[in-house]
Amino acid sequence: MRYLLHHSLIRNATADPEGAAFRCRSDELTHAQLHQRAAMLANTLVGLGVSPMDRVGIYMGKCIEMPVALYAILMAGGAYVPIDPSAPKSRVEFILKDCGINVLIVDKSK
Repeated sequence: MRYLLHHSLIRNATADPEGAAFRCRSDELTHAQLHQRAAMLANTLVGLGVSPMDRVGIYMGKCIEMPVALYAILMAGGAYVPIDPSAPKSRVEFILKDCGINVLIVDKSK
């Protein structure tokens, strides 16, 4: 049986649901919150047509939603492509085109 990274999310959400999974500045996500948010986003991604090995862009800086997006993409079967929001527009456009990204997850503040 293969053990994938997002399987640890499920294991931790069951074993220690109230334990801290991630902290970013003053924000914190428990294992249960991370799993719940990632599962909801994964369902949305699948609904948008993301299928195994599709590349999904993550266009956000350091924030508590980054691990949610990462795990959601893995749960949906996709591959994540991190894109630096401080990169020049031409670089971002190149990455989107070169990687064939059809779905892009952005930070709410962008």
